[in-house]
Amino acid sequence: MLVSNNSVGKDAWLKGFPETSTTRRIYRKGFERFIKFMNETQKGDWNDKQLLKDREIDLKERNFAFEQKVVEFRQWLSKLKLSGNAKRTHITAICSFFAFHRLDLKFTKQQKSQLWKTPKPARRYYEFAVEDLKRMNQVASPKEKYVLLVGKSLGLRANDFIRLEQGTFEAHLKGEAPVSLGEIYTQKEGVKASPFLDEDAVEASKTWLQILESKGRRDPNKRMIGISRQEVNLILKKLVKRARINTGNEIVRFHQLRVFLITRLSTVMETNRWKQIVGKRVPESAYVKPFNLREDYAKVLPHTTVREIVAQDEVNKLREEVKELREEGKSFTYRERTLMDKIDNLEQQLNELREEVKKLTKKQEKGLLEIYGDGEPPSKEITEFEFPEEIAVSEEKE
Repeated sequence: MLVSNNSVGKDAWLKGFPETSTTRRIYRKGFERFIKFMNETQKGDWNDKQLLKDREIDLKERNFAFEQKVVEFRQWLSKLKLSGNAKRTHITAICSFFAFHRLDLKFTKQQKSQLWKTPKPARRYYEFAVEDLKRMNQVASPKEKYVLLVGKSLGLRANDFIRLEQGTFEAHLKGEAPVSLGEIYTQKEGVKASPFLDEDAVEASKTWLQILESKGRRDPNKRMIGISRQEVNLILKKLVKRARINTGNEIVRFHQLRVFLITRLSTVMETNRWKQIVGKRVPESAYVKPFNLREDYAKVLPHTTVREIVAQDEVNKLREEVKELREEGKSFTYRERTLMDKIDNLEQQLNELREEVKKLTKKQEKGLLEIYGDGEPPSKEITEFEFPEEIAVSEEKE
């Protein structure tokens, strides 16, 4: 028989988030401010247990008074001069608290418009194009290449990216790209990402590991790059400036590499699959093993890879050409060997003929001496057809 865990309240709710996650810290702060708001605007000594007790009565009597209190809480937050995103996060925290205890808030359409109205963006961020990344890559150092190319390949948030350890790469840098980096735990949402290294990222990672080894800093338990989130942003800003990319008044930040990948992944695969790759929460039923995502990720490579990609059919064609050349080479080798044998035979025959010519020459000289003695030789060469009859007879006697 199953036994229910009756743990309730703020601590039970927050326990569902990782201890070190940013979400847990922000939600705790939002909840504390809501308690402060209730104590300032409502009679009584408010705490998490009191909230749950009153909410149960509120739902039972169908008053839905808490929904209006949350709307008022948002107005109260405006006095603290918080950003629009901070206010929305605080409201989300209160909704999450009640939902965790099966006491969900049920807002009217008008209340929703008051709570979730979209604030005007205070900042505009620069959207990277592939051509931008190519230009930045051309002027980047090995360290900067690692940040740029691995960053756009994995699509992780800056906090998760800078925590990656050398051992994670050493264990997975095998085979052809895209290479799965396994499962990476993410801080913000407390879920596992299943990122991949494309060809750009594989080469950049290998080069950086070699540099770390040459400096005596190779250690599987140490981070790949010991810098802060602010520093990775600064690296990209410097690369943009060095590559002379005009960003106008838009801000350059590392997070835009994540946006770059997500934008392109979303065009070639299902939502739950690309969310799992970059570390966004998906239903448990939609989870698949990282290996099964490799084929999906490969579809996006033509749209994200900085280095030139050769189509597979071209590769196959080149392989066939190489094979044909090798076969022709074998044929040439055989023909060359045959010709060399023939040349050796001809040289042997030529040498034999030369020896025969020498013998005939000596015999001719001997015959001439017998005819003319020590006198001058004839003015023209004498052939066997010009020899007198007696010479031929004398030769027969010999």
